[in-house]
Amino acid sequence: MRKDAVLSAKGQITLPKEIRDALAIRPNDTVIFTVEDGRLILTPKNVSFSDLAGFLGSPPNGPATLDEIEEAIASAAAQNASEPRKAFKGQAA
Repeated sequence: MRKDAVLSAKGQITLPKEIRDALAIRPNDTVIFTVEDGRLILTPKNVSFSDLAGFLGSPPNGPATLDEIEEAIASAAAQNASEPRKAFKGQAA
């Protein structure tokens, strides 16, 4: 789909209704502007946290409590901090 829009003197653009409908963009939604290879990419940021529920599937060890998740993060961070850092190409160790 391709639609034209005019940039106002204030730097504002009205998204055509067909575009808003196709992307489910509603008033007060946030959009992200990205410039890539000289092209402007507009991405709606209208996904709520609840929309992501189950996105990764079931946890391999079953559901975890918030305390268990925080403990796992702290443990992984401590292990990562104790391991020597690897040098990347062009970077000193």
